[in-house]
Amino acid sequence: MTPGKHEHGKAGASAAEHGHHAGDARLADEIRVHHASMVAELERITAALREAGPGHEATARDQVQRWYADVLVPHADEEEATTYAAAGELAEGRLLIEGMVQEHVLIKRLVGHFGRSEGATAAAYATAVLEAFESHQRKENELILPLLVHSPAVSLTEVMGGGHGHQLDGGDKAAEHGGHAHH
Repeated sequence: MTPGKHEHGKAGASAAEHGHHAGDARLADEIRVHHASMVAELERITAALREAGPGHEATARDQVQRWYADVLVPHADEEEATTYAAAGELAEGRLLIEGMVQEHVLIKRLVGHFGRSEGATAAAYATAVLEAFESHQRKENELILPLLVHSPAVSLTEVMGGGHGHQLDGGDKAAEHGGHAHH
């Protein structure tokens, strides 16, 4: 490490820069909490589908399908326009983001297979979506968010549109879908 530089590679960071990173770190924590609530909701509805008895499968399947359409797919699309776009501009993030976008393609393909299946096959695809999404969220939380928070070239708060209300407290969309807004 070069003398006079701190761990983020910038000598003598100003109070504004420390505030920028502190605000970004708080936002990243909020995003992680949001991701955890999404995973928990998907676990809940996937388990309900797997455990649905005769006469209840269609309702459980419809709930999962609606969540995919109203929460999961818009979440992926929004990430690509916000956090992924910013991280992909960083040399150290380019390949990671290419891989993450390919995971979005995989998750959307699994969602498509789910939409064309029924019964045990639908439950198996739902489980595959859950497992892929859970793994994907871990990478977002553990790799992408720290990359953005610690980059002097990026403000996570600005990337997320300043107030980030559309993602985390979600307004009307979140209320319609069990309290989960898109990120």
